[in-house]
Amino acid sequence: MKGSVWGFLAVSGVACAHPLLVHATQAQLTSYRPTITAFGRAHGPDQTVVQAPYDALMGPYVVAPGSRVSTGAVIARLLPTSLAGTVRAFSARVQAARTAYQQGEVLAHQGLITAAQAQALKATWKADNAAFLAAARRLARGVVRAPFAGTVRYRAAPGAWLIRGTDVAALAGNGHLYETAALTVRDTKRLFVGARVGIAGQPATEDGRVYALAERVDRLGLVRAYVRGIKSDLRPGEVIRLVLFGHRVQTLSVPRHALVIRHAHARIYLLKAGHADPVTVQVAHLGVHRVFIKTRFTPGTLVIDSHVSRLRAGTAVRVVR
Repeated sequence: MKGSVWGFLAVSGVACAHPLLVHATQAQLTSYRPTITAFGRAHGPDQTVVQAPYDALMGPYVVAPGSRVSTGAVIARLLPTSLAGTVRAFSARVQAARTAYQQGEVLAHQGLITAAQAQALKATWKADNAAFLAAARRLARGVVRAPFAGTVRYRAAPGAWLIRGTDVAALAGNGHLYETAALTVRDTKRLFVGARVGIAGQPATEDGRVYALAERVDRLGLVRAYVRGIKSDLRPGEVIRLVLFGHRVQTLSVPRHALVIRHAHARIYLLKAGHADPVTVQVAHLGVHRVFIKTRFTPGTLVIDSHVSRLRAGTAVRVVR
């Protein structure tokens, strides 16, 4: 029997001895691409977060949030008021120590003080100058510059008090975004480098590709897949739901409404000698209209795909052509 044949429900009231009129179709050997759904996070290859090197106040925004800047451009200013006062104090001490040392040299030439006393004044001047330079370098660190060209996104508002290690601004570079998806070891075995990837809930454009798979599992027992080429307006840090397509698999398929789930078991009914014969199957993949199963019977076997909820083992059936 090729193709499928159609039957109709028996009119209610007919005696139970009459066979149930059903529709049957042949199991077909077809192929499908298993899908793996996982949550992914978008990353930028040139992304960095600048943190406050010391306690300070966040200065006014140097550029508008979301602006693109060039390499070396100033993107933020920190206002360490206490450190600025320290630098001014050290500068005054350096000037005073330098004046005392110069006066000491003149007095030493006149024999009014010893050479050791003049050297002590010089050592004091050098120590104060070293302290001043160190404080000035720390103050210069309050000017935050872009390490590469990219887009600035501030993490702190102007006037906010920043403790050491607080995020000041994030810089996303011009490189292409990539995504990572955490998969189980079992799912990873169905993937391969070059597999197509799409975004769940969107048209299956499958523009993305898996370009690498991690060699090791992480501490949660998951393997990371790295994806590029997703055509969507993503930003670093955004989470998306990805659909990854594995190797094409060939197996038997039957109409989806031929499948029955009873007592946590999936089964279908075969047509044998005018009776329904239940067979337990393993579902490999659920398609829109067909279900792909793993079982032992061969292609072309007649499968009942109508009124399956009324069938039991040995139920008399008749297929109407």
